[in-house]
Amino acid sequence: MKRYEISIYIDEITQCLLDSKTDRYVDTEYEKINSISTKTAENMKNFEKWKFDWSAPDLSDCDIYALYVKGSKMTQGLLACREIKPRGNTEGYIEIVLAESNPKNVGSSGRYKGVGAHLFAIASKLSMDLGYEGYVQFVSKTGLVEHYQETLHADLLFDRVMMLAPKASQYLIDAYNEKARDKNESQ
Repeated sequence: MKRYEISIYIDEITQCLLDSKTDRYVDTEYEKINSISTKTAENMKNFEKWKFDWSAPDLSDCDIYALYVKGSKMTQGLLACREIKPRGNTEGYIEIVLAESNPKNVGSSGRYKGVGAHLFAIASKLSMDLGYEGYVQFVSKTGLVEHYQETLHADLLFDRVMMLAPKASQYLIDAYNEKARDKNESQ
């Protein structure tokens, strides 16, 4: 199985997402999606310039979550994660396998700020909901270890393996999930 490195940049921790065109916060929704077809993934890469192949077989054991501005079906970010169940002396947690912001949100001219941290908040909430107290693990790209320590308060476990502990996860949940709604919970 391919080992992905998380390379999403945390531009800001905001109340939901900040629309850089209007300088206003917008409410968000997210939902677990079944899968992304090869054709859709090709279009995302070729026309929308997403970096990763979201239909890759390596993601078949992951849950994929899509983040939207409330009332829109335009994907602002994608998160692939999996539940790591407790084994022996090891506690359970959520593993972030892949996270990506819509290319239109990347950089100083990006439309929505806060997408990266919002994706981590979704994983944190999932961890809490499953009884894992907010523990979230991921592998950072080498140059972003300090960035994640500073912005997300992530702990470095070893090499580039990082963990959000309960306090860091709760901070993200509090920042994002008051106005972010899981579309499946509201139905």
